[in-house]
Amino acid sequence: MLAATTPDALSVADPLLLKKAPSSIPSCLCLLHTPTASFWSPDNSFLYLSSAHTIHKYDPSSNTLKDIYTPDDSEAIRHLVAKDRSTVIFNTGDKIHVLECGSNPKVSQLFEAQNSVTSLSLSNDNTLLASTSANAVHVHNLTLGSHSVLRGLTLGGQVINTSAFHPHCRTRLLVAAGKQIMIYDTTRPSVPMKTIALGAAASGTITAIACSPFSKTLIAAATSGGFIGLIDLEKEKA
Repeated sequence: MLAATTPDALSVADPLLLKKAPSSIPSCLCLLHTPTASFWSPDNSFLYLSSAHTIHKYDPSSNTLKDIYTPDDSEAIRHLVAKDRSTVIFNTGDKIHVLECGSNPKVSQLFEAQNSVTSLSLSNDNTLLASTSANAVHVHNLTLGSHSVLRGLTLGGQVINTSAFHPHCRTRLLVAAGKQIMIYDTTRPSVPMKTIALGAAASGTITAIACSPFSKTLIAAATSGGFIGLIDLEKEKA
C-alpha cells in the first residue's frame, strides 16, 4: 500500500493500482490538519498519521480517520513509526514517546534525546529504534530497555538529517549527513563499517533513504536539491 499526503488531503493506492502506473492518484480523504508524518502498521491494516499535536488512525476499509491521542506537550509532533498494530512511537522536540493505542491510549515509555529529533527508524524485527539529532545517533533496544550512542560520526560540519535500518539486516543502520551515508553495525557502535558519498553532480543534502526490498545492497538516497542517487553498498562510490 502507498499513502501520500498533501497539506489538506490523503491519497492511498493499493498494489493493483500501482502496477498500472497511473498518472495520478485521487485523494480519498480531506484532512482538517496538516499532516507531519505517517506510517503503516506492519500488517498494513491501518495508517497512523500525525498532525502537529494529535495522533490519528486511518482505516482504509471504512475510509475513516480517528483521533486517538493528543500529547500534553507544546512541541509539535515531527516523526512517527509504528512498532506493531497497536504501538506507535513518535517525538515531540527532544522527547520520544512509545504510545500504546488500545481502548485507553497511554504512553508506556519515554526517552529523551540531547537535541531535537530529526528522524526515527525501526529495525526489521521492531526491537531496535534509532533516533537521530543534528549531531548524534541513539539506538534504543526496546526489548531490553537499554540504549547505545554511535561514535565515530564523520559529519564534516554537516548535520544528520535522517537514518534508516536496513530491511535485510537487523543491526545495519544507514545514517545520512550532508551528501554522505555512514553504514553502521549497531553491535559495533564505535566506528562506521563504511562511508559512501554521493557524486559531485548531486546538489543539496540527503533528506531520505530507501532500501530495495529485492536487493541486499541497493539503496536510494534523495537530496534537498531534487536528486535521487542509487547506491550499491558493496561499491566504494555511489
